[in-house]
Amino acid sequence: MITGMPSEDRRAKEALRIAAGISPWGKVHPTVCFKNGIGQMEDPEIKRYLTLLDETGSNLFTLSRNLEKPLKTIKKSDLEKLQKNTPIILQF
Repeated sequence: MITGMPSEDRRAKEALRIAAGISPWGKVHPTVCFKNGIGQMEDPEIKRYLTLLDETGSNLFTLSRNLEKPLKTIKKSDLEKLQKNTPIILQF
């Protein structure tokens, strides 16, 4: 769960970078949810991280109503179900 917007929050951007960095390993398939969306997509690093996550089969969700590709919207109740079945949860 990334609570900040990567385009505005350094910590949120670093969390996105970490998720993108582990996704090519193949042993870990991160599911990333952005609480407030990702913000402005002009940043080439953010685009690269999202593309890498998308290409490696990671699930990318947002609770925000503003749908940004490649994110899919998820309801809070569905996110809670997903979290119950997840062995490790990191929140940034």
